[in-house]
Amino acid sequence: MNEIRVDAVFQASSEPTVGRMCQIDPAVAAQPLAARVGAFEVVLEFPAIEGGLPAPGYVSWSSTDAGEPTALGPTHFTAHTVFLSAPDTDDSGIQDELKGAITAVRFAAARLSDALRVEQPNVGMVGDIPRMLSLTARDTTRGLELKVPEPLNPGYPIVRGLPVLSAGAAVNALQDGVSPPRALLSQARYLTQSTSSPQPGLAVLLGAVAAETYAKQALQSCRPAGSSPSLRSLTQAHGTAVELYGPIAQGVIGRSLEAEDPVLWKDLGQLFATRNKMAHRLKTPTHLVNRSGFGRD
Repeated sequence: MNEIRVDAVFQASSEPTVGRMCQIDPAVAAQPLAARVGAFEVVLEFPAIEGGLPAPGYVSWSSTDAGEPTALGPTHFTAHTVFLSAPDTDDSGIQDELKGAITAVRFAAARLSDALRVEQPNVGMVGDIPRMLSLTARDTTRGLELKVPEPLNPGYPIVRGLPVLSAGAAVNALQDGVSPPRALLSQARYLTQSTSSPQPGLAVLLGAVAAETYAKQALQSCRPAGSSPSLRSLTQAHGTAVELYGPIAQGVIGRSLEAEDPVLWKDLGQLFATRNKMAHRLKTPTHLVNRSGFGRD
C-alpha cells in the first residue's frame, strides 16, 4: 500500500487585520488537535513556539507582568491527513481518493474555525469555510508529488434565469423598502445557492420565517377587520405554521396551496419540520433538506 499525505494551511481569521485576529490559549499552540472525519483522521496544529516570543506565525500576544504569555494571535493553522492507497490504483482513482481527503481536511478546518468564532464572533461567521492558503498532496511511499484535484478555495454556483430588476420594483423599493418576507427569502437563497460556504441551518430559519410572515400578511389583508373567527383564532385552532397554506387559507380566501400544488405543499411542510427540529431538538441540517422550496415564490 502507498501512503498518501495531504497538507493544507488555513488562515486563522476571516481577515488578517486589527480587530479581526483571533486569540488562542498558549496551551493550544503546544498540542496537535485531532478530528475523525469519516474514514480520515485529520490533525490540526497552530504554529509551534520555539525559543519564546516573538515567534513565526504569530502577529500579536498578551502576557503577564512576568512575561508569561496568556493569549496568542496566530496568522494560520495547518491541517493534514494520511491515508493508504492500493499500488494499482489508477490516476482517476487516486484523484477521487484525494478529493475525499481534501473534503475531510476542509471539514475539520471549518470545525476548528467554528470553535474560534463561537468564542470570538468578531473574527468571522460561524459556518464559513476558512480561507485555504496552500494545499499539497504527496505519495510519501514513492516520494512523488501528486496533482491536487481541487482549487485552494471552492467557488460558488452560477445561478441563471433570475428576473431582471424592473423600473417598478426599483421605485417601490426606494419608496417603501423591499418586502421583509422576500428579503428573508432572498437571504436564504443566497446562503444555499450563491456562496462558497453554504449555511443550510440559517437558510432554513430565514426561509421558514419568510413563509410564515408572508402567509399571515397576505391572509390578514384579505380578511376584513373584526371578522370572526379571527386569523389568530384560526391559527391557534390548527396549530402548525404550514396550515396557513392549507385549511387556514382555504377558510379565508377559498384556496390553498395544499390543493393547488401538493408537491410544493409537501416541500413547505418539510421546511417547517426542519425548522422545528432545529428549534426544539437542536438538530441542525448539514445540507438543505428543502432546497426546492427556496426557488419558488
